[in-house]
Amino acid sequence: MSADLAGALARTHEWFEVNSGWAPPDPETMADWAAEGACRAPDDCWVALRGTCEHGLVSWQVVLDDL
Repeated sequence: MSADLAGALARTHEWFEVNSGWAPPDPETMADWAAEGACRAPDDCWVALRGTCEHGLVSWQVVLDDL
């Protein structure tokens, strides 16, 4: 993982700490997004499958890969 992506992942975990009510997408949704070659970030931005949004958060795929 690049340093930029690792930093964005850390920011995403910080975001989780102050934003309640989030839950990872179900496997079917993740598969649909992967088929499109993109993904949502936890703040609902549409991003590259393993990318970051304009707010500095990583995609759900990156979060789940890290777990």
